[in-house]
Amino acid sequence: MTMLYKGHDMTRIWRRTILTGLLAAVALGAFPAVATAQDTPAQDKGPATFGVRPATAQAPDNRPNFSFSATPGAVIKDHLAVANISTGPLSLKVYASDAFNTPDGGFDLLAAGHKPVDIGAWAKVDAETVEVPGRTTKIVPFTITIPADATPGDHVGGIVAALVTEATGSDGQRVAVEQRVGSRFYLRISGDLKPRLSIEGLTAQYSGGWFGSGETKISYTVRNSGNVRLGGKQKVTVETPWGSGTSAENLPDLPELLPNNTFAVTTTVKGILPAGWLDGLVHIDPVAPPGPQPQAEAIDASVTVVAVPWLLVILLAVVLLLVLFLRWRKRRRKNAPGPADPEPVVEVQSAVA
Repeated sequence: MTMLYKGHDMTRIWRRTILTGLLAAVALGAFPAVATAQDTPAQDKGPATFGVRPATAQAPDNRPNFSFSATPGAVIKDHLAVANISTGPLSLKVYASDAFNTPDGGFDLLAAGHKPVDIGAWAKVDAETVEVPGRTTKIVPFTITIPADATPGDHVGGIVAALVTEATGSDGQRVAVEQRVGSRFYLRISGDLKPRLSIEGLTAQYSGGWFGSGETKISYTVRNSGNVRLGGKQKVTVETPWGSGTSAENLPDLPELLPNNTFAVTTTVKGILPAGWLDGLVHIDPVAPPGPQPQAEAIDASVTVVAVPWLLVILLAVVLLLVLFLRWRKRRRKNAPGPADPEPVVEVQSAVA
């Protein structure tokens, strides 16, 4: 998994931060998260390749990430293995940060210039800069101090090793390039767990030609409104007034959403006859990560959209005009005057004197 940060203006230096393989399944040597940088004047010649993974105090271990369960006020100590797979020495920054969902549902960490406020702020490394000789692994201890007033539920972040180099951009400006790899933090604090998703901003829009069927575009936002990370299986259906329904095809599952994060969904249901009005129905079955926790309830939402059956409207208009015309003609005939009576003929008798 490779994630790119957009640039940030930092006193005439444009920073491009590249988060490569944050707990991705990129296998190189023993390290699942590995980054490779081209040589720069700040480093020895040759590409700089490094990686990180969870470790014990002595060596890397087989954990895919850092997963903790604790109570408010607890202190957690653990270790990160930082490996320099290249031949030359590297000077790497090591720090923790908070996680968030990207617009496409991916997992990302705050850029280096953004101050964390959650687990990224609670985690402190023993050494913020680590000098790692070539073909060497350093073990970096870190401590997570959970505040006494920390809220129950999932707190997600990551710990990274970052290599900062400089280059010249196409416009001639200096560019600071921060390349980093990391391992995720999953911390669950005991207490009242509330796995909950909600649907916001549900809209529907019908479009179609004068004749035949059309399609209905359904848009909505799914929010993790609870305190447990959740994915979900979703279903979108468009129903007519008489109860027949058509479902969206190939609708993917929701990505895993971190608490208070959102994911926008837009899908199109095709082959819908204009039936005057249509109901757009959204159903989501939440999917929780493994482990004991309350069952999240399924959620439903609906919206009504007008779908004018233009062919039927035209036919009704023609029939109505025809009926009005016939009634008008009948009334006109009824009110028309009949034929005039013939005038009486006066007989005149003539007498002969």
